[in-house]
Amino acid sequence: MVTDLAILPVAAFGSALVAAAAGGLAYVRTRERTDHAGAAIAATLGLVATWATAFGLQLLAGTTAAGPGLLTLKWLVAAPVATTSLLFAITYAGYGEWLTPPRIAALAVEPALAGALAVVNPGGIFFAGSDLRTVRGVTVLVADPGPALVAHVAYGVLATVVFVSLLGRIAVRSSGTYRTQAAVLCLGTTTPAVTATLFVLRPPWAPPFDTTPLGFGAVSLLLLVAMARFNLFDVASVAHQTVFAGLDDAIVVVDEDGRVLETNPSARDAFGLDPDAVGADAERVLPDAVVETDLLDGGDAEVMLDGDGDGTPLDAEGMAFGDPSTDPTYFEATCESLGREGLRLLVFRDVSQRTEMQRRYRAYVEHSEDIVAVTDADGVFEYVSPAVETVLGYDPERLEGGVFTDYVHPDDRRSVAEPFAESLHRPGERVRLSCRIEHRDGGWRILDGVGVNRFDDPHIGGYLLTLRDETRRDRYEQRLHVLTRVLRHDLRNELNVVHGYADVIETTGDDETADYAERIQRSAERLASLGTRVRGIDQTLRRTDHGGRPVDVTRVVREVLERARDRFPEMTVTVETDDGDAIAYADELLATAVWNVVENASHHREGDQTRVAVTLSAGCDTVELRIADDGPGIPAEDREAVESGHETQLRHASGLGLWLVRWIVDGVDGELSFVDGADADAEPIDDVGTVVVLRLRAAEGESVTTTPVEQMAPWGVASAGAEGGDDRGDDAGAFGEPVAPQPSRDD
Repeated sequence: MVTDLAILPVAAFGSALVAAAAGGLAYVRTRERTDHAGAAIAATLGLVATWATAFGLQLLAGTTAAGPGLLTLKWLVAAPVATTSLLFAITYAGYGEWLTPPRIAALAVEPALAGALAVVNPGGIFFAGSDLRTVRGVTVLVADPGPALVAHVAYGVLATVVFVSLLGRIAVRSSGTYRTQAAVLCLGTTTPAVTATLFVLRPPWAPPFDTTPLGFGAVSLLLLVAMARFNLFDVASVAHQTVFAGLDDAIVVVDEDGRVLETNPSARDAFGLDPDAVGADAERVLPDAVVETDLLDGGDAEVMLDGDGDGTPLDAEGMAFGDPSTDPTYFEATCESLGREGLRLLVFRDVSQRTEMQRRYRAYVEHSEDIVAVTDADGVFEYVSPAVETVLGYDPERLEGGVFTDYVHPDDRRSVAEPFAESLHRPGERVRLSCRIEHRDGGWRILDGVGVNRFDDPHIGGYLLTLRDETRRDRYEQRLHVLTRVLRHDLRNELNVVHGYADVIETTGDDETADYAERIQRSAERLASLGTRVRGIDQTLRRTDHGGRPVDVTRVVREVLERARDRFPEMTVTVETDDGDAIAYADELLATAVWNVVENASHHREGDQTRVAVTLSAGCDTVELRIADDGPGIPAEDREAVESGHETQLRHASGLGLWLVRWIVDGVDGELSFVDGADADAEPIDDVGTVVVLRLRAAEGESVTTTPVEQMAPWGVASAGAEGGDDRGDDAGAFGEPVAPQPSRDD
């Protein structure tokens, strides 16, 4: 016959095995959670398995000497179970943030104290005593509960009440699988609390020993069935893992009936949700801006919320229909199915910064005076900015779908289409274009711009064109060119007439009349030289590649001054330089700039001889060239006009030489300035007129340009008959005598 003594140990060891299996499976289902719920449930069921094992061994020990020790071990192992169960309930219900280290330490005080009292049992405070009880012919060692044990059981019951309250709240406010899971956990926790209470109260019909380990065995079996049948911890794990992972995205979990199952802190902050939102209808608690989209039906949406939590959906281009009164928040919302019981995960990603940037850039484009357009590989417009209406008179929406080259002048189409076709397979390549585009009124406008291959950019996916109307500039340059050419042509022709009549007057008149005729001829020559000079400056600056490159300034200065000594034997030139070479960023016009300054000193000497002192010094960042002479000095109004860059009626430069120097220095990011003779220190010259200072950017360590001086100046130095610079009324060329102006066919 099978006795109770055989049945109880088997039940105890069976409970231990079931609890261990349930704990292992529960941990596997919850191990990826970030709230440590998996560790809490595994620890609880592991302690239960140990508790049941100790209980089974105690039953087998009977009245032997090992019995009391196993009884103490059983209660020592059981002491933390209530606390670990409470930790699991708190984390599983989503209140894991409440479990700060001090609070966890406080919860650990009670089980630690209970375990210590169970081992020591001073004055019978934990075990009042122990009796041998006979149940159906079987003798069992049973402990009589003392005050501490009663208090410990009461603490466990209180923990169970909190457990059931937390999970019961979820069961009431949830539906479907989530509600079933919460109900199973509540039922399972209540069972051992009841058995422990019966042990303390000792009703006549209850077993005389503590059956809580067996009750936990039944609970473990229930958990195994629930994990297999109702996906216990599976759905909850997915939802909580996502909701409470500390994501910045707002998360809302909705069941098949459209009720809110869970929200994370970001969602509660973003939508102003209170705790009562869980279990409520999503359409009632979520903002209208969300409900009005297809999000709850499984689609994606873009939503804008203002500072009051209300807002509007966004249109297809991401622009708000409304005009929010406060700082808006923009969300990209997606709906994902969790694959179980119709649960849906609503994810709201805050894209406010990106959206505001896009809106800002779009505003820049739409308010720019330049045309911005996007075309496909065939030149079909996919987007045209509103500036096209101002520049060309077309409605931008009507242009979309049209072909760009259809609006280009027939003579320019090939030059426009070929570069774009060549760049089609070279992402990022830039194509310069300048062409005539037909205006809506039938006229033509000259547009300059750049086209960039942006087919690799998913936000553009075509050619990005930026076009500027240069019609007025082109017409202005054309008119200026014609007027300048006509002026030079007519000026030369009329001056030839003046020369002719001046010759007649000089040969037929008296001495006084001949003197007047000579003055007329000199003035005519200066006017002719001025026309040639203007043309030379224009041609020089047009052909120059400005920007600067490393040049040996010392070599350039020495060679220019050597030529000046040959050209002006009456000039005394001294040069003072630092040891070593002075390397600076310049170009082929540096020689022209130096020559213009030196030449002026020769033309405006106040005696038979003139002295020029050139000082070249190189610093860490700057190479400075100072040119001083003993002439009368450059007039203050001329210096002020050139330094300021503006000419007026009251302040102007009488010649072009200084302007040419200024333009040359500006072209290489240098600086031109002047020092009055009274403030200048230019040994060995005593009476200094004006010191001209050229400052260039130092280029130490760079590879030096070795272009000969003969090739460095297309005008002003290299050509023997070219006209030089003079800001005090020049009448001579650079290296040769003035050439009498002759009318030319191309003038």
